[in-house]
Amino acid sequence: MTNRERMFWILGLVLLGLAIVYLLRSLFAILTASVIFAYLLDPVIDRLQARGMKREPAIGLVFALGALSMVVGLLLVVPMVGREFAELSTNLNGYIADLGTRASEGQVWLEAQLGREIPVTGDELLNELIMGLNESEVEPGQSGGGLADLLTQAAPNLGRWLGSALGSLLVGGVSVFLAVLNWLLLPVFSFYLLRDWDDLIDGADKLIPLGQRTMVRDLAKRIDQRLSAFVRGQILVAGAQGVIYAVGLLISGIDLAIAVGLGAGVLALVPYLGTIVGISIASALALLKFGLSWHILAVWGTFAFAQVVEGVYLTPKVLGDKVGLHPLVVMLAVIVGGSIFGVGGMLLAIPATAAALVLVEAWLVRYRGSRFFSELKAGLGRAT
Repeated sequence: MTNRERMFWILGLVLLGLAIVYLLRSLFAILTASVIFAYLLDPVIDRLQARGMKREPAIGLVFALGALSMVVGLLLVVPMVGREFAELSTNLNGYIADLGTRASEGQVWLEAQLGREIPVTGDELLNELIMGLNESEVEPGQSGGGLADLLTQAAPNLGRWLGSALGSLLVGGVSVFLAVLNWLLLPVFSFYLLRDWDDLIDGADKLIPLGQRTMVRDLAKRIDQRLSAFVRGQILVAGAQGVIYAVGLLISGIDLAIAVGLGAGVLALVPYLGTIVGISIASALALLKFGLSWHILAVWGTFAFAQVVEGVYLTPKVLGDKVGLHPLVVMLAVIVGGSIFGVGGMLLAIPATAAALVLVEAWLVRYRGSRFFSELKAGLGRAT
């Protein structure tokens, strides 16, 4: 095969891949999630097959155990989270009243420091806002009729606004229904991908030219070893962090401690996201309930302790050097993935970058062994 023919086939495959992605763009997220699930569960299915089970019953067993684990987890977690939300809703009015008292105390302290009164209070600001709305609706030469006149003038547009709102609500409801329906297809897609996984891999292997098959297999094996260990290890690390967050926030005494802690653990699958979101929400809840006190320091201490445990013990023991990315590269990958593909891009940024790193390393090895590099190195040596 000539270089021209090779480039033609490569370009054709790239265009075909882009066309498939475009045609399936509405299902791209669910298909990607299904492929990830199948990739993660295939080694488990292979082990069950090695013990004498047929593939389809093995897949059914794994799915049944997964569903049972989810149900048990929900039965344990949902009641606790529900009680936390109920407690927060019960105490919210008191928190807001306390917040107003603290704001008044802060205003007195600030006035004492400035040596003058702060002229605007919350009630005055609200009255000025209402007056401003009334005055903006009064034409020159007319007197303002107050808030009632403002509502009267807005009445002709009220029906149009309600119709638009109901239409948007209907469209949004249909979109939510379709999204839920798509995600209900996740186990179906995952089942069929798992059932035919070996055939799919074998078919992809046969598409590789014989001369390149050994090299591509070696690259695929290295990428698989790096990604499988990283993904499974990252799930374990995120789960451990979620438990640490939940226990620490319970000790700190804030509301929604379990919900915030476990939620931050789930978001920890994306580097830095769980810490940033978790510490922000937990700090706000601590300020709302206790004001400036030791409780907010306990919140910060919880997240600091979790980061130390993750950096000193969890990552070295569980992950080791499975990815081998510099922290700056990790941050850039997360930012770029999030800006292009949203949260899903942030989640896939590190595995994709790790796979790209394997390809770059292989290219560098071939480049350093090429005649072009040898001639370039020899030429630079003669020049110096």
